[in-house]
Amino acid sequence: MTAAAIPYRYERWRRTIQQYAGLVLNVFPPFVYLLLLFYAPMALLFIMSFWKSGFMHLEPAFTLENYRAFLSNPTYLRILWNTFVIVTGVMIVLVLVGYPIAYFLARMVRRYDTLVIYLLIIPVEINYLIRIYAWKIVLGRSGIINMALMYLGLIDEPLRFLLYSRTAVMIVLIHEWLPYVVIPVYVALKGVPPEIVEAARDLGAGRWDVFRYIYLPLSVPGLFASFVLVYIPMLGEFAIPSIVGGPSGYMLGNVIESQFLAAGNWGLGSAIGFILLFVTLVLVALVIKISGIEELM
Repeated sequence: MTAAAIPYRYERWRRTIQQYAGLVLNVFPPFVYLLLLFYAPMALLFIMSFWKSGFMHLEPAFTLENYRAFLSNPTYLRILWNTFVIVTGVMIVLVLVGYPIAYFLARMVRRYDTLVIYLLIIPVEINYLIRIYAWKIVLGRSGIINMALMYLGLIDEPLRFLLYSRTAVMIVLIHEWLPYVVIPVYVALKGVPPEIVEAARDLGAGRWDVFRYIYLPLSVPGLFASFVLVYIPMLGEFAIPSIVGGPSGYMLGNVIESQFLAAGNWGLGSAIGFILLFVTLVLVALVIKISGIEELM
């Protein structure tokens, strides 16, 4: 090896070490964070879901009794079905309401779209429980809605289905998650190149054809992102059903909460949580398969 090649080889090794050191320093901290605060607790709960459990009692003995107790209980299955009915209904309404808002902001409003986005985000910054209790006041028998309808003479007595019902849960969930549907779809529509739209119009495409063949397919990634951001977290909701739900608005998150905090049955609570996780993963896989999101992303 010549004397001139030694510094070059040293510099190459130095750059290689710096690259790998930078990669480790960038990846290792978040990996450790996820490992200690997410994967380790999840693994512990998964193990506990197979242990014998009772009131404030856990026995580290393998059993499928916790899963059997859930799947054989018609009450739990009914609550699971009620959860999916509520969440699916809310998601449909969110898409029907949020998509036109996102489309209007991305394609129609050029000057004030950022201001409107800020106005959508600001309510989310208010404390979560304060927002729920505010809706409880609005939907109550003496709330603004009932008082306004009675003042206008449209009803003679307060509407009872507005509070402590499935309807109340759906209303509050729609208000809570609407920004998380609008923003991903808005970003996807905002990224559509105007040259494509102009070319389609030059070829004779009408407004409906442009929307159907350009905007709608290219906004699928935004819709998928809103599904991940909204539908999946809503399946675990427990605060909103607890405060405004009542018997018909009871969701699976309330069952999990009661098993951990009230019944002290951590094994059954863990099993229910992983059953919900499994169903959620199946739903995500189906949405990816049906929507063809892999080809668009």
